[in-house]
Amino acid sequence: VVRRDVIRLVTPGTLTEDVLLDARRSNFLLALAFAPDGRAEPGADNALASLDISTGEFQVAEIAGADLQGELARVLPSEVLVDDGRAGDKSLRSKVDLIGAALTPVPRASFDQIVGERMLKAQLGVAAIDGFGRFSRLELQAVAALLRYVELTQIGRRPVLRPPHRSGPRTLMAIDAATRANLELVRSAAGEKHDSLLAAIDRTVTGAGARELHSRIASPLKDVGAINDRLDAVGFLVGARLLRDRLREHLRSTPDMARALPRLAFGRGSPRDLGAIRDGLASASLIAAVLARGADGL
Repeated sequence: VVRRDVIRLVTPGTLTEDVLLDARRSNFLLALAFAPDGRAEPGADNALASLDISTGEFQVAEIAGADLQGELARVLPSEVLVDDGRAGDKSLRSKVDLIGAALTPVPRASFDQIVGERMLKAQLGVAAIDGFGRFSRLELQAVAALLRYVELTQIGRRPVLRPPHRSGPRTLMAIDAATRANLELVRSAAGEKHDSLLAAIDRTVTGAGARELHSRIASPLKDVGAINDRLDAVGFLVGARLLRDRLREHLRSTPDMARALPRLAFGRGSPRDLGAIRDGLASASLIAAVLARGADGL
């Protein structure tokens, strides 16, 4: 006799299987919270919380209503959660349809600030979230809806959750949806990856590298210090061809640990996922040794 039970609910934004995902693109589930009076803070009407449960990448942002379409185009989620009272909003539905995402209504009670803070503390294993930055009321409401939905679809199993990082116009360059479409940063005018800027320059050899490049092109930084750090790293590798070639050689054989670990955490990993963690750690050790020697050590 085999016990039968529901072990998960499969939705576009909660996939973890490699065969169902594009290894070179993130798969975000996004929750969208609205200010009840139309304004949360000066310049902010909405809050977004985004999670890729296949890697644990977690973002929060507070934005003005006019920036909503541009932010959706930046994140490109597979599924968008909204309270059921807004699910019939034609304007909102058209924005979600434009990026090809599924619109999923959830109970309005899911957007609870207190629950959001409590669940975030539990997921991160901390007594206070102050160390991760200041979260607004709207952001915590979006976090609550997001984590409640994950808990529902995964039947109580917790995802691997990286510390949340701030996105949106506060830290990233604001690019409206029309400008993104015209620039064809990560998708062509026809909505495909080919013929885009990303397709033209993508020479990455790992899925994780491709996802990082996608993120950097779609989300330009505003902080001058962070931009210079990136430029310094790129400049160093451009001038060290032998080191760069050696790194690429090691990276080619590096498995996608970022996606293997969440499957193990959800209890549906395989021996192949355990092997990916083993081989990935070994590869990381080799890469660290190569970097420690530097260009002069080759």
